[in-house]
This record gives sequence, C-alpha cells and structure tokens, in this order.
Amino acid sequence: MKKNLFWILLSVLFCACSEQNVDGEYFLRGQEVKYDSANGDLWPEYMSGDVMVARSPDMNHFIGKIAKDEWQNPEKLNMEEADGLFFSQGNSGELLILNHASREKESGNLLSLTKVPDADIRNRTKWEKYDLKQVPDIIYLSSSYAAMSDTTILVSGLVRDDIKHLFSIIDFKNQSVKHLDYWPENSVLSDMDIWYCYCLNSSILENGKGRFLYKNGSAKDAFIFSIEGTHVNVLDTLYSYSYTPGKFTIERLSCCANSDRIYMLTLDSNNKGEKLKESDTQEPHLYISGNTVEVYDWDGVKQEVIHLDNYAQRIMLSGDGKTLYLFAQTDEIIKPAIFSYDISNLKDNPMIDSVEIEEICKANLKKTLKKYGKKDFLKEGDRMADFELYDYNDKPHHLNEFIGKGKYTILEFSQYGCGPCHAARPHLEKFYKQNKDKVEMITISEDKVSEWKKKPLGEVSWHEWNDHNLAIDIKKKYDVHGTPTFFIINPEGKIIKKLVGFNEGRIDEINDIISGKK
Repeated sequence: MKKNLFWILLSVLFCACSEQNVDGEYFLRGQEVKYDSANGDLWPEYMSGDVMVARSPDMNHFIGKIAKDEWQNPEKLNMEEADGLFFSQGNSGELLILNHASREKESGNLLSLTKVPDADIRNRTKWEKYDLKQVPDIIYLSSSYAAMSDTTILVSGLVRDDIKHLFSIIDFKNQSVKHLDYWPENSVLSDMDIWYCYCLNSSILENGKGRFLYKNGSAKDAFIFSIEGTHVNVLDTLYSYSYTPGKFTIERLSCCANSDRIYMLTLDSNNKGEKLKESDTQEPHLYISGNTVEVYDWDGVKQEVIHLDNYAQRIMLSGDGKTLYLFAQTDEIIKPAIFSYDISNLKDNPMIDSVEIEEICKANLKKTLKKYGKKDFLKEGDRMADFELYDYNDKPHHLNEFIGKGKYTILEFSQYGCGPCHAARPHLEKFYKQNKDKVEMITISEDKVSEWKKKPLGEVSWHEWNDHNLAIDIKKKYDVHGTPTFFIINPEGKIIKKLVGFNEGRIDEINDIISGKK
C-alpha cells in the first residue's frame, strides 16, 4: 500500500511539473521609443520586419523604419482608392496591404491587395496591385491575415452567402476564394452571434512552416491549426472561453509571432493597471491593458512568462525577433506611448516578485501621465463645450442650441461600425418618444460624411449631426474613446453624467438621472 502511494504521489508530482512547461519567468524594463510628433497622435497597427504602420485620428496611415529607441521619419501612406486598410507580411518579407470597402456598400467588400517590396513606399513603380472586386462574398473583419503563398492569403471573416465558415483562402492573383470547413461550436449562440464574437477584430498569424494561429478579438481565445485541403486541423488550444449571450468578457489577448515563438499579451486590467472585476463586464472597455506576456512554441508548449514594466494594449515583434514592442494608449494619455524590450537574452534578466512588478508599473504609468496627461478635457461637473456641426442638409447647428430652454440634453457619440450603437437604437427611440417633453437628444457621428449621409444606422426621431471632420476635436475635448458614449447635460449646460457603452440597464439609468433619482 505504501509503495502504491509513493508511485501515486510521484505521478501527481510529475504531472504537475509537466503542466508547467515553463523555462523561466522574467521581468523586463523597457525604453520609450521616440517618433516625430509633427504628424500628430499615431496609433500603431502593424509591423512588417522593421517597418511600422500607424494610423492617425483622421484615419490616415503613416509608415517608417523602427529601431529600439526611435521610429524614423514616418511618412504618410497615400493609397489610391483607400477605404479601409489591413496589413500583413508576405512570404518574401514584402508588406501586404488589403483594401476593403465600407461594410454598408453592396458591391462587395474587397477592393484590392497591394504588395510593397521591402516596405518601400517611395518607389511606387515596384508596387504590385491586384484587383479583388470579383471576390465579393467575404465580409472581411479580421484585423490581420496570413500569407500562405506568393499569391494567397488566409483570412477570417463572414462568408456572405454561406455563413458557417470562419476561414477562407483568397487567391488574389486569380480573384478566387476557397472557404475552409471550420465553424466554432457554441450551442448557446446564434450564427450571427458567433460571427460577431469570433470574427470581429480577430487575427491570424503564421510561422511559415504550415502552422497558423487564430486569435479571437472578443475574448481570451486562441488556437494553433494546420490546413489540409479545405479541412482545418486544430492542433492545440492555447486559451478558450465559453460565451454567455449579452455579457461582455473581461479578458482579451494581443499577439505577435515569428517562425519559432508565439507571444501573447494577456489583457485583463484597466488603464491604471488595476485588475478588472466581474462587475466591469457590464461596460465595454476599449483600452483593456496588460503587462504579462506568455511565450509559446508552435507546438503549443509554454516556454516563458515575461513581465513588462508598463501596461499597454498591443505588442509587436521586430524582424530579427530580438525586440518586443509595447504600444500604450489610455484614457488619460493623448499621445500613444511606444516601449521597446530586449528579449534576446531573457535569462540575463533579473527575477522579481509580483508586488515589486506592480509598484514599478504604477510608477512608470504615473511618469507617463505626467508627461502626456490631458489638461484640457471635460469632466462631470464642467460646463459643456460648444461646437458647430451639420445636419443631413448641411445646415449648421451648435451643441448648445437647447441650453437654457428647460430640457436636459443627451449627447451620443456614435459610428456605423459600432455594434452596440446599432443595438441601442430601438431602445433610445422608445425612450426619446416617451420623454420628448423634457429631453433633447443629439447624436454626434464619427463617420465620414459620405457614409453618414446614407443613414446606415437607420432613421431616428432626434437630431443627428456631423462636423465633417470625424468629430476629432470634439472627441478630444469630451474625452471620448469609444462608442457609444453618452453625456447627460442639465438644462443649465452642466455635464452631470458620462456613460460609456450600452447595456440593458442603460435606459433605466438615464431615466433615473433626468428624473432626479440619481
């Protein structure tokens, strides 16, 4: 009996050690990367080798070489027929630019794919452009895609006429598409819910050796797979999440990879580095942050855990795989911050306990806020700021039109690509019709004028205005970072409440505020 107990305990110990599979746990200190601020606030979107692509608030893209301490001379990427751009790296290291149409356009969504050799934006004579207008049946929604060959890419997105396909292979040379036989199994979600949860802002990475990584954009959910014909073989599940309809998830992922390693930044904290709680799931957090990177090989075995000295939302990897870049943008920071970390010799870095890591991160965040902190944005209790906007007939209006007339004013920041904005419309319509005697509502559109005038969000009874400039200045002044965001303004013009996101209890909350119960 004692002998059997010994082997049982040894077996349990062996299993526990086998599950760990981590060579080490390390702490890294980063350095801030400088870049030309003359181009305004730039939000990094993709890295191809040592070239970084970033987006400005007015939806222009900039591209330039990045080193450990500097992003060198970013230049504006002027794309013909540019609508929405997604980026990837080709098999030979070239930058791939996938141009897709706005989602409301009926004539297909993929416009073109452009190869930029060596990411050289100056020599357009070397660019190769492929028309994709004859491939209209994929509503492309993944934020990154993978090159499978010199002429094919792998994307995740909704197939317009045959919804139950998560992955598709596009031959951009021959304008053909092959849908793969894979669809997530989830008994509690409808097909459209699965599309929203699994496709929106998802990512696909590859190792150049026939293995791919799918990362969900809506939850902590990722797996490694290979492809045989039209069949998807799931080789290892790194993270999994069971969805509950109507409930926001707390944890997300950001990822990057090369041929040897997969790097996963786990996002589970707010912008101050405080762990989110279950109650926080009622609000969609645009900038969910993290500072812990879990490193896997392409067999799905965890190799290391890296703790960084800053909180952020996105990671990217240099072309030689020796530098990890961390990109941070928080509600308190106007200019996004970029940090670089040397990962070439992890074992040379000091071990450090979690309490000390937390203190260092908070101290760094405090320095960053002091350096880039906003000093001129509105808070609850402040008087509203006025801006000129235009209705559908281009007639000018002012945000303070209804101040001093005995009614509350509700400002809603909204845009077409926002799912919760669509979901909120019928509830807001009912609320407004019942309260027109004491409330005025203004929706401030963040969309391009041409798209906004098509009224893709549908007709409503209240006021819908656009400033013809993507509401950039208005959003900065009102400190808006996601849609929908609501501001409740009393009859005298004072902001009494800011509400981010829309959930089932939002209408009751607004009712309580305007009736004096809150």
